[in-house]
Amino acid sequence: MKKFSSIYLVLACGLLYTVITAGNCNKDDDVPLPPINGYNNSDEVGATNLRSYWALDGNGNEIKSGATPTSSVGVTYVPGVKGQAGSFTNGYIYFASAVGGALPSNQPWSVSAWVKAANNFTPGGTPPANNHPYQFFQMARPAQLFGNINLLYEAGQYATASDTMVFKSIYSDAGGLQDNINNYGIAGTEYKVVKKAGTGNWVNVVTTYNPAGGTGAQSILRIYADSVLISNINFENRGSNSFVYTPHEIIIGGWYNNIPGKTVTADTWTTAFTGMIDEIRLWNKTLTVAEIVALYKLGLAGR
Repeated sequence: MKKFSSIYLVLACGLLYTVITAGNCNKDDDVPLPPINGYNNSDEVGATNLRSYWALDGNGNEIKSGATPTSSVGVTYVPGVKGQAGSFTNGYIYFASAVGGALPSNQPWSVSAWVKAANNFTPGGTPPANNHPYQFFQMARPAQLFGNINLLYEAGQYATASDTMVFKSIYSDAGGLQDNINNYGIAGTEYKVVKKAGTGNWVNVVTTYNPAGGTGAQSILRIYADSVLISNINFENRGSNSFVYTPHEIIIGGWYNNIPGKTVTADTWTTAFTGMIDEIRLWNKTLTVAEIVALYKLGLAGR
């Protein structure tokens, strides 16, 4: 009987030691994780050029300035890509004054965001109930429907059951607007197809603007999804139609028409966002492909 008891005692002590040491390892937050593409976390990517950052981690505050939203409608906070994300139900976050300061005309810029949403096209449907785009970020111009920078998910182009996503990016110039989109032409050659809508999966969308791109005075506008160039190569060369900045407001998930008392057009397709948005960053530089790849991989790792 003594031998039997001793064996149980040894086993019990061993089990206790295992539990204690495992618990200590799980609580050790000082062990550094290995870098991903040379970065420890997303905050390090383009850090010196980062102008604005919305983590959407429990609130809509802009992190660098500490600015709080003027208003927020239809937004709650749930687990996201990194920490929490904004869950929008016909919702938006609005800043009535400039956040991050002016972005000079003819200035390079990039915007990154994580987006999760479904298509809303219904055959025979009409806006706003069906077939409308969602705008997930806008550097708005006061009293204008389209702002300095406009980033859209064209949810109205495919049926709800389809997982194909169409993204469109627009910027203002002296004569009006310039845009690019992952649609039109030959899929896989002139643009890349994105398959994520309705799958419950996040997609990282990055738009870059380079006023000195191409040859001569030719601005280049590009869209990346999950670090892959998806926008139409025929639409990226905007000639000498350079970005023109005017004083801005910020709208995350909505249009100027959605802000009470600020309706500027009768367009009924300008509905607020339904879906999830996370980790919005704005830089005053053109991100490199290596930086875009790093952002995507770091996001997947929750870093």
